[in-house]
Amino acid sequence: MNSNASDVKVGITQHQYKMRLQSFAQRKNLDSPLYSSKREGPPHALQFQATVTVDGFSFDSPGSFRTLKEAEHAAAKVALTSLSLDSFQEAGFTM
Repeated sequence: MNSNASDVKVGITQHQYKMRLQSFAQRKNLDSPLYSSKREGPPHALQFQATVTVDGFSFDSPGSFRTLKEAEHAAAKVALTSLSLDSFQEAGFTM
């Protein structure tokens, strides 16, 4: 497998976090995810951080990313992980 194919696979996986968060919010009757972002650095080397707010709760991307898309997907992953864990615990399951 060449590096381009693995890059595509990583991109597909990352893209799924925003889609999965949207679907999760709809299934749970939560407010739709809203994204906001910050840019830092010089124009030739911008870094992005994103925050996603779902049903009044905000989740930040862990660190800075080279693209806004990467930052938003990272924030969506954090939100999905946290919200899924909360739902799991509400159902009476503990870890």
